[in-house]
Amino acid sequence: MLEENPQQIYLRSILNKLTTIATRGESIMKNISSLVANAQKNKHDEAWLEFNSVDERVQKRRYGTTQAAELAGISHSLLYAAEEDGRLPKPEYRTDTVKKVRSGYTMNHINHMREVFGTAPRKPEGENAAIIGVLNLKGGSQKTTNTQLFAQHLARRGYRVLLLDTDPQGSLSLFFGKIPDDTVNYEHTMAPYMLEDEDALIEAGYEEGASETLHYAIQKTYWSNIDIIPSCLQNLNIDLLLPKMQEKADTNAMQRVMKLRYGLVGVSEDYDFILVDGTPSLNISTVNVISACDMCFVPTPAAMMDYASTLKFTGLIRDSIQSYDEINFYPNIPDIRYFITKYTRSSYAQFMGQLIRKVFTVERGDVLSNEAYASDEIGKANNSIYTIYEQNPSESDNRKRLKTTIEMFDNLYTEMHDAVWETCFEDALKTSQIDKIDQIMANAQAESEAQSKETVSLEREE
Repeated sequence: MLEENPQQIYLRSILNKLTTIATRGESIMKNISSLVANAQKNKHDEAWLEFNSVDERVQKRRYGTTQAAELAGISHSLLYAAEEDGRLPKPEYRTDTVKKVRSGYTMNHINHMREVFGTAPRKPEGENAAIIGVLNLKGGSQKTTNTQLFAQHLARRGYRVLLLDTDPQGSLSLFFGKIPDDTVNYEHTMAPYMLEDEDALIEAGYEEGASETLHYAIQKTYWSNIDIIPSCLQNLNIDLLLPKMQEKADTNAMQRVMKLRYGLVGVSEDYDFILVDGTPSLNISTVNVISACDMCFVPTPAAMMDYASTLKFTGLIRDSIQSYDEINFYPNIPDIRYFITKYTRSSYAQFMGQLIRKVFTVERGDVLSNEAYASDEIGKANNSIYTIYEQNPSESDNRKRLKTTIEMFDNLYTEMHDAVWETCFEDALKTSQIDKIDQIMANAQAESEAQSKETVSLEREE
């Protein structure tokens, strides 16, 4: 038997070490959601938890009666009355207290109230969902964190949100309980749609024609009004195989860069907002994401290296648009806005904030007026697999700081919401309002003419 050489021995020792690390890590990732969910079992009814669990995730944050009614857009007396007469389910009670204490209401409860009473906000009738990208080349710029938090901010307000995770790392998917390369594989991502891989979807049990739209990839999350198209490492196949597939199919330039937009518009009927978490690189997927979006927000940390990266990203988008113009090719180009992240009160961060505003502001609103300050609350929340919007204040070790952090992000995301609404829906709203005015005037004119005819008729009779 041949003896192994030193290189073989070394290689296999490293392989064994990495295999052990990966096995341990993957085991924890598979079970962490259930560990977090188990922490709720001593407080709430297990049957309710099981019924409402999605990917072993349940909503942790509970709101009192007054808060829940306010969020639902109704009075607390109407909430009580609706629970009594059956329009709403009976209230739930804590299982870990001697006295009979209401459990409170999750956002899913509140969304049900909005449905019952018709108080949920909606995009203008007949409009597609606003497609919003959160993009930057720089890793660590808080793209995923802000995509997740912005989605939950919108969902708390009652909007219907679809998330698209385009990053092969799948961090956004993991936040919502979809484990990349375990519960999420190639056939669950946008890749078969982008690559028109009908065979893979049929083999996975989907019906014929599934690859023609993105409907097959949409999954529910433990938030009743947030759905997601998840991602995994096999999303890398898009950039490897898409050019060959499009060349073989003789796809024209517009179809190549607008493929993703066509897919997202095709599933937008059931949503008010579609948020896209971009990849930390410029590739075919990123070009498709840019062309898919109505608006892009670029998170820009208040640091020189991040500023330089954002500047480079802006230059690459400029070069792409310039090349389009040179060949008279005009795909969809989004409105691009910037916002400052990892902001602090240090003189250095203040200087970088001023520099970012001076360079990136050409028109009013190019750089959002609200910053995302660096906060320990974000890190603590992420460690518990629940965001700041999902933390019960009573369980926080610093309620005041948690409240301040939520208010800060609410201000930022309200500004984002208003910018999106103005860009995407203002014309539709103006048209709708003008149509209403025209209808009112037409009705008034018709009524006036009818009165005139009636007067003439009476005069003749006399």
